[in-house]
Amino acid sequence: MSITLVYSCAMIRYLPEILTPSRLITISLLLYMSPQILTAATLYKWIDDEGKVRYSDRIPTSDIKKQHQTLNKQGVVINTKEAAKTEEELAAEAEAKINLEIQLAEEKRIKGLQDKKDRVLLLTFSSEEEMIAVRENRISVIDSVIRLIEKSIADNEVTLIGLQDSADSQYVSKGQEIPGGLAQKIEHFTRKIASRTEQLNSRKAEKNKVKEQFDLDLARYRLLKEQAKN
Repeated sequence: MSITLVYSCAMIRYLPEILTPSRLITISLLLYMSPQILTAATLYKWIDDEGKVRYSDRIPTSDIKKQHQTLNKQGVVINTKEAAKTEEELAAEAEAKINLEIQLAEEKRIKGLQDKKDRVLLLTFSSEEEMIAVRENRISVIDSVIRLIEKSIADNEVTLIGLQDSADSQYVSKGQEIPGGLAQKIEHFTRKIASRTEQLNSRKAEKNKVKEQFDLDLARYRLLKEQAKN
């Protein structure tokens, strides 16, 4: 038996260890390529418009914007270039960038307003007790206005009821038309009560808003004071 034959037999014995799955893939790839491609300094791999995998040392102009990979002579990917973005994708990115800039600008504006409000809050009040006293005083003023409006409504309602009773007993019950002067008075006090009721609801809403705002300011004041300690 010749030395060459002995060496060949020995190599066959170790083929399972030499031909690992990754090496088999590389060998298959190299066998698939043409000799010209195998000798090229740079190899490219991409998928054409028909969905077929292509290999070449040059990428056609029609495919240059597609995603492609650079391979070494062993068929190993050494670089991947993503596909060029479409006009729609570029436009979407530009719009997203503008929206982000707008959002950041708005956040900066809001932070500036909050910082200014914090400074005013700390300069206006020296303690929580002072804040609570101011709140109670303002609510007390609003309550006084509410009581005046409620009294006005009650008085006007008494007057309106008297006018309506007079109209019913003297004219409506007899099938007669209510005189113009009396009808105008009834309409006047009806509108007046509606207007006062609207004012009353507005003052009650203001009172609730003052309470809510002072609660927020008090919580913020406590936080700022705590942060100042630390």
